[in-house]
Amino acid sequence: MTPTAKRAHTVARDLLSLTRSGEADRLATALVSIASSTRRRPALDDVVGRLVDTFSLAAKDRRRSLRIGEPFTLRLRDHAGLTVRPDRLDPGVAAIVRAIAASVRDDRDTCADQIGQACENADLDQRIRVLAHCVVWTADLLSTDTTAYPPVLSCLKVSPGNSP
Repeated sequence: MTPTAKRAHTVARDLLSLTRSGEADRLATALVSIASSTRRRPALDDVVGRLVDTFSLAAKDRRRSLRIGEPFTLRLRDHAGLTVRPDRLDPGVAAIVRAIAASVRDDRDTCADQIGQACENADLDQRIRVLAHCVVWTADLLSTDTTAYPPVLSCLKVSPGNSP
């Protein structure tokens, strides 16, 4: 593992630990710090990539253990539990949904392209939103019942009228 990959792995692990422990203030500080990354820290796309990989590996393990042979499925929900269409999400968040799907299919090129699309040339708010969704989705998948399938992803912010 390269030093950058190792740092990204450590940062992703720390974010998941903060999420699970409920340390909201420290998590918020960490999200802003990473989304505002400098050269000393791993790049946002490296951390997001690590979280997407972690989610993907957990989803593949769950599919394998449950002997699910059908195509990979994600369910997107808003804060009220209503279905959200991916094309109605914030573009960065939608790109992460596509990155997760590509990672589960082992399509590394598409996954990397989608992570780049979510992280590059984005304003700070979008970078934070992308990272927050990745952390929450990964933590939720890792903490849910291992027989729960397909994964249900809660979208933290959906514009009005974006549900079907």
